[in-house]
Amino acid sequence: MRQRLLIIGGSYAACELAAHARENGYGEDILIVSEEADLPYHRPPLSKTYLKDQTARAEPLKAEAFYTSKKIDLKFGAKVVGFESRANVAVLSGGNRIAFNALALAVGARARALSCQGADLGNVFYLRSVADASLLRAAVAEAENIVIVGAGFIGLEVASALVQQQKRVTVIEAGSRVLGRVVAPELSQFFSSAHTARGVKLQTSCTVQSLIGDDGVVRKVVLDDGGLVDADIVIVGIGSVPSVELASQLGLPSDNGIVVDSQSRTSRENVFAAGDCALFCGPFNSGGLRLESVQNAIDQSRVAGAVIAGIHKAYASLPWFWSDQYELKLQIAGLPFGATERVVRPGTASDISVLHFRGDVCICVESVNRPREHMSARRLLAGGEIMKRDLLDVDFDIAALLKRRGQR
Repeated sequence: MRQRLLIIGGSYAACELAAHARENGYGEDILIVSEEADLPYHRPPLSKTYLKDQTARAEPLKAEAFYTSKKIDLKFGAKVVGFESRANVAVLSGGNRIAFNALALAVGARARALSCQGADLGNVFYLRSVADASLLRAAVAEAENIVIVGAGFIGLEVASALVQQQKRVTVIEAGSRVLGRVVAPELSQFFSSAHTARGVKLQTSCTVQSLIGDDGVVRKVVLDDGGLVDADIVIVGIGSVPSVELASQLGLPSDNGIVVDSQSRTSRENVFAAGDCALFCGPFNSGGLRLESVQNAIDQSRVAGAVIAGIHKAYASLPWFWSDQYELKLQIAGLPFGATERVVRPGTASDISVLHFRGDVCICVESVNRPREHMSARRLLAGGEIMKRDLLDVDFDIAALLKRRGQR
């Protein structure tokens, strides 16, 4: 009887895990089960070009012919709701059952919901899938006043896309600064200035008290200070919650994510997890965390696929991220957690970089419109320690440091 690898999920992690299991010699059946109706697709454009272009369509990660050629079976529009006890059998919402020998959870995360009176009104949107983006894009075409709750990557990318369509955009942020959980204060100020200069109204240190509607559709946002903001639509971008329900049914540790080791193994034999749903420790995050990024989903799932195929590998990739807002490209190499000092390399209104240090060691570089610095940081941070004294010699220009080391 043939064995089967069952992959639950339909994005980067599911696609790459299947591909790399096959590439590394896994010869048994592979089946991807996804709740979505489409081939796995690129998600970053959903908060950017997709909202600006009415003709834009989701771009598949790989063509359907790829899955056929690699004998990877696909089942779309299907939801795994549980497992048969004491058996490697997944149960679908319609009652069908799928037996497996190895299981990979690539179930991602869902948008954190707004919890206030009126949150269930019409024209309140979240953005995680192409279906979400299509509904939002249609509503934006008829809207004038747009309120975005949350000034993280999603919130500010959407603000950038919509204010360029001459919409009146207000961003509400509970924290004291935009991007407060992901970048240095200097970059928060940089992006605050960029958005304000282009017409976005930013309101920090305030929260949404309630939403007021008319005929079941949102019309105003009530703030905690009693202020009112007109809203034809409200877009919520206040973080995510890992999808751990299936892991919990299997008895897997899953607090803020499904706990895995460096090979993406869970505590249960032949059960793996990768991508946005996985909580792990690594050389760049010894305390353990869950990373939501394309890079992490791809690199971690490639390791998982190889391990399932019998190849010994461990996940140790340097985390890196990006965000496009207007003509500004923010790129981050490494993680700033535990930094004790930072050095700013100022530029113009369109470029800047910040280096984070833990003691005398550089651990993270954040940059805007400085691709050479970003790529240099990725190479040097991944290759070993970068000491402050070495950067002092080049005025903290990490690209110059890479060039110097390359000449030795």
